[in-house]
Amino acid sequence: MSKFIQIGTKCDTRFGEAKVTGIELCQAVGDKHGLGIDKIFTEDKDRCVFDFDNGHWQYGYQVEPIN
Repeated sequence: MSKFIQIGTKCDTRFGEAKVTGIELCQAVGDKHGLGIDKIFTEDKDRCVFDFDNGHWQYGYQVEPIN
């Protein structure tokens, strides 16, 4: 598994496979807004909200990077 999730990483989401277009690091799990970042350690993804190229967004616990 990859150490990082970054802009352009392909992920498996509940809406199918999609590429990350935005990442926000939130203060707590379940928050909807945070600081925009380009890359996050995979083990910290649950504190993030991800935007995807298919027009959807997902909480970090709903996302799995595809190798």
